Amino acid sequence: MHKLLFSILLACAVSGTVTAQTTVVRTSVLEEFSTALCQYCPDGYQIIKKAIDSHPGTLWIVHHAGFMTDDITIAASERLTFLYASTAFAPAYMVDRTIPEETYHDYSPVWGVDDSARVAGHLDEMAAKPCFTTVEISGVNYDAATHAVSATVSGRIMHQFDTVITRLSLYLVEDSIVMPQASTTGTINDYIHMHAVRGSATDVFGVPLTFAPDGSYSYTINYTLPSVAVASHCRLVALIHYFKSNNLTKNNVLNAAATEGYLSNHTAVIDEDPNLGSQFTVSPNPASSRVIVNADRPIRCITVIDTYGSCQLRDTQCGSPVYSIDCSSWPAGIYLIRLTTEQGTTTRKMIVNK
Repeated sequence: MHKLLFSILLACAVSGTVTAQTTVVRTSVLEEFSTALCQYCPDGYQIIKKAIDSHPGTLWIVHHAGFMTDDITIAASERLTFLYASTAFAPAYMVDRTIPEETYHDYSPVWGVDDSARVAGHLDEMAAKPCFTTVEISGVNYDAATHAVSATVSGRIMHQFDTVITRLSLYLVEDSIVMPQASTTGTINDYIHMHAVRGSATDVFGVPLTFAPDGSYSYTINYTLPSVAVASHCRLVALIHYFKSNNLTKNNVLNAAATEGYLSNHTAVIDEDPNLGSQFTVSPNPASSRVIVNADRPIRCITVIDTYGSCQLRDTQCGSPVYSIDCSSWPAGIYLIRLTTEQGTTTRKMIVNK
């Protein structure tokens, strides 16, 4: 009898006590491994983009690790390479840190990026799995003066789970970082890096959570952005996941969430250097077929990218302060117009409606 009672108490200590098993919508997270030194990574990015385009709602973050390091690499990204189970490489990816159900690859959740159909298949596989975990980010507050951000991550796990290895990882993810990138055709000096993991508001492998008897949890973070991060390009991404370094089958992400927008609302003009930015207008904005860019001096270079970092237009031979953009064939969405004059470089958002 005493042994039975001890076993019950031990089970309660390591397992969440819940009253129902209710499935919820899963938000999968695709974590890419890529660096600026990897010549195959730009092509890998496009392979992943093609798969994600057919899976709206998927969160996409890029760890700058796997093939040496670069100026964006953080310790939390480097340490995740233990999930390779062998020598790290790039480009690579994993979906929900889960080992796919393919018999010849049953030892690691990390895969090489070589086929968009395979990436899409792994996304489909996770979408078909029942999800019992809710997660949301609320109460986000960013202080521009101190670069401090606070937020609360909360939710509930509605099935039996292991409280000992359940963690929260909260990443700072930044878009539109301009940095040279190796490619198979040479160095791209003004490559725009998207979805980059810029910081971690939690410990390297996440923080343990405290659960109520019904499986609910809540965790509030206070975090100061790195000095190099641009808040108007940054968002928070939260992962509720298992962590067990000696068992690669016990690191899967239970669910994920991201802030709906960037931390700062100051997105109309994004200057690399506030003392150098050129002034220009975009009209009409939103647009459906054509926009006119009017700058305060001759345009040396104009580039337009979508939110995935794909270049829609690039012209280095403009020479005029006025530029016409035909966007009639572009999909509806948000685009970034990056304009360079002798005064410097400035970026503005443009919205295409259909």
